[in-house]
Amino acid sequence: MATTTFEKRRQNVGVVLLAPALIVIAGILGYPIVRSALLALQDVKLRAGKLDQVWVGLANFRQIFSDKGLQHAALNTLYFSAMEVILVVGISLGVALLLNQPQGRSGVLKILLVVPWAIAPVANAVLWKWILNSNYGVLNGLLRSLGLIDNYQVWLGTPFSALNFLLLVDVWKSIPFVTLLLLAGLQRVPSVLHKAAFMDGASSFQTFRYITLPAIKDAIGIAVILQTIWSLRVFDIVFVLTRGGPADGTVLLNFLAYRVTFNFLDIGYGAAIANVIFILTFVLAIGYLWLLKPKSTAGAK
Repeated sequence: MATTTFEKRRQNVGVVLLAPALIVIAGILGYPIVRSALLALQDVKLRAGKLDQVWVGLANFRQIFSDKGLQHAALNTLYFSAMEVILVVGISLGVALLLNQPQGRSGVLKILLVVPWAIAPVANAVLWKWILNSNYGVLNGLLRSLGLIDNYQVWLGTPFSALNFLLLVDVWKSIPFVTLLLLAGLQRVPSVLHKAAFMDGASSFQTFRYITLPAIKDAIGIAVILQTIWSLRVFDIVFVLTRGGPADGTVLLNFLAYRVTFNFLDIGYGAAIANVIFILTFVLAIGYLWLLKPKSTAGAK
């Protein structure tokens, strides 16, 4: 009884100490969320230097289903997100497996791995803008010096090529964090299991499939959810590299919300698009928290 009372008192003290920070966070995050939701229910346009606000209910959300531009952006986002998750998680898992080997545990390798992730997002986008430049970009110069191309290529000149190069840029930046996440999961797998599998004659692939992969499934699940959330929020590389072009081939949902709001000045409809993205990320965040929730051990008392 005394232990239970002490634990309750400690929890109450913890809540009191955290309350000021929680109130500040709720104000910083809560007000924009509520304000955005209210704007999404209004027709808000900038006219003659003033905001003209008319309550329209769910009209902005209904417009989403008939907007061809949004449907195109949604398809771009679906392709971008799906390919990014597959590539980032797949490549990161391979790199994590290599780093988990004795010869790959050098601290220098891990430092080099983190460099792309440590670069600021806008700086990363500007860096790649120079690399992909059609006149004096490093990529064109390197490929031409190797004899792989005869003429300099406009890598961002067609919609599909531009979208895939944006995908390449974001994959390059995302791999380090996911690799470290999966590497942490791999290092929690007891080495005795691998030794037992080796003694039983299991091949490397069988060991990976039946021991390693099941042991890190939660880490992989977290990586998939986090990477999906981040892919839905991609904005900087689109803004710096292509501005949504050519022919709206690289317009993703997050960039579309920005363009509708600040270029077309249709603030209500832009808020509705932003709220759809928020709902998608919120659902994914719930899945992330569920994966982080401690699992009860079967038969525990």
